[in-house]
Amino acid sequence: MIAANTLLQVQNLSKTYGATKVLNNVSLSINSSEVVAVLGPNGAGKTTLINSLLGLCQAEFAELQLLGQAVTGQQRPRELRAQIGVMMQVGSLNANLTVREQLDLFSHYYQQPLPVDSLMEQCDLTSVQSQLFGSLSGGQRQRVLFAIAICAQPKLLFLDEPSLGMDVHTRHMMWELIRQLRNNGCGIVLTTHYLDEADQLADRIVMICKGEVAASHTAADFRQQANDQGLTLEQLYLSSTGLPGAALSSTGVQ
Repeated sequence: MIAANTLLQVQNLSKTYGATKVLNNVSLSINSSEVVAVLGPNGAGKTTLINSLLGLCQAEFAELQLLGQAVTGQQRPRELRAQIGVMMQVGSLNANLTVREQLDLFSHYYQQPLPVDSLMEQCDLTSVQSQLFGSLSGGQRQRVLFAIAICAQPKLLFLDEPSLGMDVHTRHMMWELIRQLRNNGCGIVLTTHYLDEADQLADRIVMICKGEVAASHTAADFRQQANDQGLTLEQLYLSSTGLPGAALSSTGVQ
């Protein structure tokens, strides 16, 4: 029996590509008004985990509950999908549509979307609303993809490396929007390479290495454990995942 505020719970999820096991018995839960950061190096299985939870690829699991409904197989009912927002690491949109046209298009898929003007204002897109998506910078494209992910006011939000390619100002603006979403009851799964991003946003931090959960802590426990051991967050991450020191830069995991 799961708690009433649990939006997602998966037990023992595994995914294999050919002879390679990409995910091995991963368990994860997320509650309303909670940000769970999934942290790990390239190839750890973070994006595959999101794809598996969304039914974008076939995976094996002992149990999967989404928004209070038991899910089996790869299909996700339409009523569930309408309450889930997704921002993937690589987003593909029509390069010949303007920013406003993109948001109008995706908003029409939902019954009660946010007003497009409000969405553009929140995501700092008003000044580029008439520009073609294909002409935007990488950071601007990320903002459009984020706006699409939140346009339906989702209960559960998946963000896969959302701040990739963003400048410092835009990154902090997105962090504030994520905090607002959490405060309004949204549950958020955030994958990131960046320890500072996880430290700023996460209520819980799940570290994945080689397809397995290497450690799982509340963010407060993560910081306390580092302090008790006289380690930086980077050093604790390395000791938890067994990665060499060269795997980290000064800003995050590479």
